[in-house]
Amino acid sequence: MKTILKTTKRISPKAFVIVAFILVSITCILFYSIKVSSIPILKSVVFTLDEKLALPKCSLVGGFYKSPIIVSLSPANPDLEVYYTLDGTEPTSKSIKYKSPILITNQTDKPNRLSVIPTSPRWKPPIGNVFKGTILRAISVDKNNFRSSELIRSFFVDEKGNKRYTFPVVSITVNEKDLFGYEKGIYVLGKRFSDKDNYVQKNVPLYSPWFYYPANYTIRGENAERKGNLEFYEPSGQLGFETKVGIRINGNATRGFAQKSLRINFKEKDKAGINYPIFPSNEITKFNSIILRNSGNDWDKTMFRDAFMQSLIKSTHVDLQDFRPSIVFVNGEYWGIHNIRERQDEYYLANKYNLNPDSITILELTNSLKRGQMKSRAMFTELLQFLKKEDLSNDKNYEYIISKIDIESFIDFVIANVYFCNSDWPDNNVKFWRADSQKFDENSVAKDGKWRWMLYDTDWGFGYTNRHGYNMDLLNNATIVGSVGVVFSSLMKNKSFATKFTSTFENYLNTIFKTEFVLKRIDEFDKLYSPEMSENINRWRVVGDMKKWKENVEELRVFAKKRPLIQITQLNSFLKLSGTDRITLK
Repeated sequence: MKTILKTTKRISPKAFVIVAFILVSITCILFYSIKVSSIPILKSVVFTLDEKLALPKCSLVGGFYKSPIIVSLSPANPDLEVYYTLDGTEPTSKSIKYKSPILITNQTDKPNRLSVIPTSPRWKPPIGNVFKGTILRAISVDKNNFRSSELIRSFFVDEKGNKRYTFPVVSITVNEKDLFGYEKGIYVLGKRFSDKDNYVQKNVPLYSPWFYYPANYTIRGENAERKGNLEFYEPSGQLGFETKVGIRINGNATRGFAQKSLRINFKEKDKAGINYPIFPSNEITKFNSIILRNSGNDWDKTMFRDAFMQSLIKSTHVDLQDFRPSIVFVNGEYWGIHNIRERQDEYYLANKYNLNPDSITILELTNSLKRGQMKSRAMFTELLQFLKKEDLSNDKNYEYIISKIDIESFIDFVIANVYFCNSDWPDNNVKFWRADSQKFDENSVAKDGKWRWMLYDTDWGFGYTNRHGYNMDLLNNATIVGSVGVVFSSLMKNKSFATKFTSTFENYLNTIFKTEFVLKRIDEFDKLYSPEMSENINRWRVVGDMKKWKENVEELRVFAKKRPLIQITQLNSFLKLSGTDRITLK
């Protein structure tokens, strides 16, 4: 006891106060911890989808507005609550519960978010802030935590209103991780690029060209499709249509470009696509899918090369892809010019020719089956063998072949690629099709079941690879390479075919390939794209500037002026024509 008293005496009053404070603090902390541990932790509520539950109502339609707007939401009935987001993310129980009207303003001054995510080994960030809209995503929720499907509205505020763009606007809303997530985002380099094991597994040399590097965007097939929502606004500002879609990356080597082509699938479950005149001058209004194309290899040149070339031969017998330029937004951020193109699959052919899509076979190159009936593959293989063995100077053999092949379609296919100087042909970009005649609609113009050819991906034409490309001669290649070589060389042995090929080519050189006609078409494309190119150039930074873009367009004009005379010379030499038999420009 004495010892304790002695020890206590040695503690100063100040130290005693400190010790007492520490003891009291520890006691309070222990008491508070015990109390808090007895309180149940609130967990995030998970809403369950009920597609029968009514969507919220919105006071305004999406689109372009000249000044800030006030948007009101309301539940379909008083028993429901509304949750919403404004940043493109999916509404959850953690999102904003609607209580009062929402102010929507111009969002461009806000920092770029998605557009600063690298999407290629050669990606560059945009210059300045990209133009942005506001994506409203809202759901209804009942007292049992069941939620409705989403109401989605894209709002763009700009002083020019719907006159900001001369092209239609396509607004895509998608969960961010599905396009840009490291694990499964299909638009980015992602895990497949970082994980060098993929290089070994795929047998890809580490010194491969950059556009062949393993990356998330190289994934193909159904596993590479992501769900999204698409709104299509006409240049007038009117909403054309809105629909749920499947989104995939489209193309081959061009997947490696920073801006990618997107395949948009409208066909989902029992839904049979959309019915809307996407291409105003096209009689076909039913679409199961389209492509939002980055202009392929021409992405760094004019942004319209393939579309322009195909427009020259719309009056011919080859199957083409219609086009319409558009401005695309992804979750409200400006994503640049994309050319809307028809996708040449069995549904494209079925809609065009009034066919059963199950009856259609599409082949590429020699006889690599893409889709369709195995019987048709065997038929084409037998046809090639016949052409290799039999002499088509014999009219009987020729009559047999023209009963199997649409001669006009094949002639136009060859002529177009030869005149365009498409150096990525005929060893590539060869596609043709037929359908089982027993399944044809009686009203179909193609009920004969003949093979017909499709033109696509002509990006390497019109001097793309060489500004002096107008000198290129592809006539000889057309007789020796692949399935085109087999068919063309055999058919040219027949006098009737050779005469038809020659007269058709001469006619085209004096009409649709005539310099004046082609220059007029180039001017139309120049005028069409000029208002939108500057913003696109600043977004993707591959063309350089408007001056460089104009120089690229001028190269097309040089080709148009020089190609016809050179083509005539090559054609006369190939056909061994002389004197009065020579074909001429009129």
